[in-house]
Amino acid sequence: MRSPEVDSSLEPSYWQKRFPHGLDWPITLWMTGMHVGAVVALWHFSWVGLAGFAILHFVTACLGITLGYHRLLTHGSFQCPQWFKYFCGICGMLSAEGSPLMWVANHRKHHVLSDQEGDPHSPNDGFWWSHMLWFQPKHTREETVALFQRWAPDLWKDSGFRFLDRAFVFFSMGVAAVIYGFGEYFFAAGLSMFLWAMCLRTVVCYHCTWFVNSASHMWGYRNYETTDRSRNLWWVALLSYGEGWHNNHHAHQRLALHGHRWYEFDVTYAVIQFLEKIGLVWNVQRNVPKDEMLF
Repeated sequence: MRSPEVDSSLEPSYWQKRFPHGLDWPITLWMTGMHVGAVVALWHFSWVGLAGFAILHFVTACLGITLGYHRLLTHGSFQCPQWFKYFCGICGMLSAEGSPLMWVANHRKHHVLSDQEGDPHSPNDGFWWSHMLWFQPKHTREETVALFQRWAPDLWKDSGFRFLDRAFVFFSMGVAAVIYGFGEYFFAAGLSMFLWAMCLRTVVCYHCTWFVNSASHMWGYRNYETTDRSRNLWWVALLSYGEGWHNNHHAHQRLALHGHRWYEFDVTYAVIQFLEKIGLVWNVQRNVPKDEMLF
């Protein structure tokens, strides 16, 4: 007996599956504006703008994202005072990649479901989905809170991180205004400072992080046989302060060092070593722990 044929017209389309509530227009418009500003920046070069770009790139991408959001808050690769956790969280918010709660919850979910159904940003769903489309669907507040409670319960219980989550949108807009005002008041170069230290710097940070999600699950070599498609990709590692040694990281998530061979240089780990020497961090994870998960 033949099974009844399914009317393909009744099956949800790709966009209906991925965007059940539609686009998150504030995020989409913000991203578009930053990319337009990054292009316009090329016609408004100034040395002070370049300096602002370089300084804030290190503060936001290295201290904020790779060291703070990722190795500290997501994986607990070292310990530090509570105030330093908040400091790293604020540096991460300067990147405009989301609040600490949002970033950590999505990344932990990614590790548990890596390249499987439910992975927030697997290239199995297409390069562009894993690179920059995955965070643009609109979500209800109930869905967001459930995400936080399931995947980042430690941060959700912390009133400080809940405050940073609520303040994220206003914080990001405030940072843009402060950067412009600083450049205009001290150097009469507000537009250049805004375009270089805010727009171009933010876009470069975005794509450095996004390439870890996309390219480092598609191309490169593997030191470990993991159950996902994670790869080590040298040029992503150079762009992202060591995050491109992604197969190493997926094999041993809590290790502070992502470069496991002599030629796999890891800038973020060098910063962690410096902070350890001055006593700001301790209990740096250098050996594979019994429990790779924090929640």
